[in-house]
Amino acid sequence: MMGENIFRAVFIFCLFSFTKGNIVVDEECLNYTVYPVQYEINIYPHMQVNGFYYDCELIITIIANAPNVREITLDAKDFEIESAGIKVFDGPHNIINTPRPFIFDNRKGKLIIYLREPLKMYSQYNKQFYYIKISFRKFLEEGKQGIFLSKHNDENSETHYSYLFATRLSPYQAKYFFPCFANPRFEAVFKFKVYILKQLNGLPYANTSLVIAEQQRITNDNNYIIIDYKPSPQVCLHQVGFHYSGFVSDRVKSKHTNDTIIIWAPAKELHDYKFIHNYGIMIIDLIHEYAKDNNRPLVQGPINLIPVPGPVSGMYGYEIGSWNLLTDSAHRIVKIDQFTSIQQIENMTFELTQQLCRIWLGNPGEIARTRWKEEWFKEGMATYLAYFFLTQYNYGYQSQERRHLAAYGLRMKHKAMALDWQYTTPALYSFNQSLAIEIPPEYRELVTMKTGAILWMLENWVDSDKFHQALVNYIKSRRGKYISLDSFTTALDQATIDCLHQYFNGSTATRILGSWFRRPGYPVINVQVLRDRQPNAVQLKQRLFNFNRDNRIDTDFLIPISYMVQNNKNCYNCYQPRFTIGAQSYTFSENLNDGWILLNRKGSGYYRVNYDAVTWRLIAKTLKEDMNAIDELNRAQIVNDVFALYVAGDLDVQFAMEILDYLDKERSHIVWESALSGYEMLTTYGAACNMTKYLYKEWEDFMIKKVSPIFTQMTNTQDNKYLPRLFRSNVIQLTCELNYRPCNRHVSTVYREYRNGKNTYFPDCRMSYFYISPNNSTWPLNPIEQEDKWIADEKRGAKNWFYSHISVGEPRPMPIVMSTTEKPVAAVTEKLHADGASSIEYSIMILGIAVFVNVFTRELIEI
Repeated sequence: MMGENIFRAVFIFCLFSFTKGNIVVDEECLNYTVYPVQYEINIYPHMQVNGFYYDCELIITIIANAPNVREITLDAKDFEIESAGIKVFDGPHNIINTPRPFIFDNRKGKLIIYLREPLKMYSQYNKQFYYIKISFRKFLEEGKQGIFLSKHNDENSETHYSYLFATRLSPYQAKYFFPCFANPRFEAVFKFKVYILKQLNGLPYANTSLVIAEQQRITNDNNYIIIDYKPSPQVCLHQVGFHYSGFVSDRVKSKHTNDTIIIWAPAKELHDYKFIHNYGIMIIDLIHEYAKDNNRPLVQGPINLIPVPGPVSGMYGYEIGSWNLLTDSAHRIVKIDQFTSIQQIENMTFELTQQLCRIWLGNPGEIARTRWKEEWFKEGMATYLAYFFLTQYNYGYQSQERRHLAAYGLRMKHKAMALDWQYTTPALYSFNQSLAIEIPPEYRELVTMKTGAILWMLENWVDSDKFHQALVNYIKSRRGKYISLDSFTTALDQATIDCLHQYFNGSTATRILGSWFRRPGYPVINVQVLRDRQPNAVQLKQRLFNFNRDNRIDTDFLIPISYMVQNNKNCYNCYQPRFTIGAQSYTFSENLNDGWILLNRKGSGYYRVNYDAVTWRLIAKTLKEDMNAIDELNRAQIVNDVFALYVAGDLDVQFAMEILDYLDKERSHIVWESALSGYEMLTTYGAACNMTKYLYKEWEDFMIKKVSPIFTQMTNTQDNKYLPRLFRSNVIQLTCELNYRPCNRHVSTVYREYRNGKNTYFPDCRMSYFYISPNNSTWPLNPIEQEDKWIADEKRGAKNWFYSHISVGEPRPMPIVMSTTEKPVAAVTEKLHADGASSIEYSIMILGIAVFVNVFTRELIEI
């Protein structure tokens, strides 16, 4: 087995060295003078009263990648290496330079080994292997990088702690675990052997050892229990994992395949992970039902899911490249009803689903390994599928019929749009040469959410069933091969093109995805309806959307158009519009019959829409009088677009509020989630709306009037099912961000009841409590609670910074209200002028009275 894996690694190296095909282009960075073929790692963990450390015997099998190599440079950090602890063997001969064997520069993280004779370059005629042997000791501390120490409550003591070792090697932290060649594209075989010291009285003890590969056998000698693991597949350093603790386990198995998830945790806490454990296997079952492939497991061997206790620095989410060993902070995957909020449940289910989708799309543990040329595309595909499977899961209520993305689709799109408007944001295709772990953190959510949102747009345009069938067939056909964006779109074209007309006018998946992935940002479509002709003419023109007035250029995205009309009698193409628009203004005919037209059916298009004034007023009228005439997904998109267009200066405040005026009647959780993300756009600094303190206060007052009815309804309900909890949490978050006094009082009351054991849903509004009462959280916070406080502090800090940096401004003139009592008003006017008041003084007096009445009315409502 070991020889077979070494042969595979060498074969790949030769492929990189001698092949000139397209596959090699991404691997030309392999320019090190030596290349690692295999790492053999023998670990001796020690948990002592006076310190925690492990001894390691490391053997790296290498081949020379250049002639006349006389020194070998490894990446290494924070190790203790003895003077005789390093050797380099050519067969039985140690060829290290004895007078000057090595230099270890810990500050720079470099270990340089000197040789007394040059290495022979590896070639098809000279298959020469060398072996680097390094013995070292590594001391562990809490909060360190790469491999770290984490503590948790002891099973048998209230005052003492137990400890574990764990790795976190992405993206460039493997050098803290063992000396290595830290090129992120180097792949090698890893062979682990762990020597567990038999338990001694009075010493901490751990007996659970896990690595990336399957366990092979356990043997005993006088002092150690030896766990020998099978050689891993070829993997990169960031895909390596090691865990050592005293945890116990439980396992569940898929009903379709041999897939198994094993959860590891302290014995007393194991039941707290039952939710995420059962959830994970349900998602695996959904994946197999979706793929209609019950003979192929996601991965060889079990999936080990390990919660790492304590606030471990940098551990937010799973390691992107992991498949058998999944670690995350314990507070992010635990479900304790007393502490875990509904939003935290949403986050933990999404992150695990996304990781399982990564595994299904391709991982090193497959029998026939699938490789992705554009790993950013794989990340986006995994995100899209994660929301798809969350929709099928449906908060635990599954159905035999396939559900379409709704709230999750809009959430994915709006998260991407919140990041994608700045002119410095790169196009997705610019990440083509990067591994997923190398995507900068500030762009990671953009890449995942935008790619997923564009796939959702395409799915809705080409037909959902056709899209998913084509996707499944394509992934299954590429098992053990390379997947690329070009081959995917070609397969999608073949499966979804209906007619020659669609092909010749450019309406293909290849052209659509190409235009979106190769261009940064997203467009807004300006819609102008010419109502002076029959049938009406609808003009569409796109430009780049931006919150400020910079870089508002015409764009040429290939936009799939879908629309609906208010009066569909004699409508030409209402049911399945299948055309695209590009750089030029596009005009088409439609019978609107004095009604509105709505673009972006179901809100799935990755663009915003701005209508002419007449159409906007018709939409506003319908929302006010019969909002259910417009689908809730479209209502959600309208609300979000109105906020965005106002902030961008494309709608004035009065017009925006006129369209949103219906919100006090809105009862859809999808719409209110969209309104929450829209309201948060108001704090975009430097936006073209020229936000002032007066304007911001006016928006707060407006939104309070709109949200107060649903706030009262949601806080009076006792329904603790999943969706009502999520809805209530979002509504409370919005009202507290508005500084609505009844919300502040309600959250404070819920907190007091919770502390007295009389209220169970405080966790759902805990973040809002921290937002309004940052200094009142005097009780010690556990990591679950602390995460909410971090988020609340960040939100409040960002809002305070924004508010302090905008000008005071001036109050807007109050709108003129027509009164039916004309004579008394005229009498008052005549009296004012008779007293000699000027028109300016008169206006100021009226404005002052109006402001007083407005403030007084608000105080009465709050009381």
